[in-house]
Amino acid sequence: MLTNYNALPEARTILVVDDDLSVLSVIKCMLECGDYNVLIAHSAESAMRMAERDDLSIDLMLMDVVMPEVSGPDLAERILALRPHLKVLFMSGCTDSEVVRVKILDRALGFLPKPFTSDSLLERVQKVLSPPPARAFGAAGGVSWR
Repeated sequence: MLTNYNALPEARTILVVDDDLSVLSVIKCMLECGDYNVLIAHSAESAMRMAERDDLSIDLMLMDVVMPEVSGPDLAERILALRPHLKVLFMSGCTDSEVVRVKILDRALGFLPKPFTSDSLLERVQKVLSPPPARAFGAAGGVSWR
């Protein structure tokens, strides 16, 4: 069953950061099939260079948790200092590692365990990119969440 993941009005750009080139290639293909613009970075250094560019619009950063130079959460903190409104989704095959448990799961940050299907990736990306629920005023004039 195919799901329409491009319910967003304009194409969104996702920066994918992973030290494994074959993983980058597969994820790039999956995301492009969902009509996303995809930038890839195979190192923390290349991800930082892209984040520093003013001419690149980036909506979401999808990054591996465990990388040789720096952990995904540490790299995300550096990039978020430059782009505080950027959304972040982490991925890892090491779900029982200390980094995943302490820096991601305990802080309720977005996480996608590897391996994943194209549908699960696109579904999670759409969820992360979706705006928060709109507030509506209740009958008594109070605020309620839809």
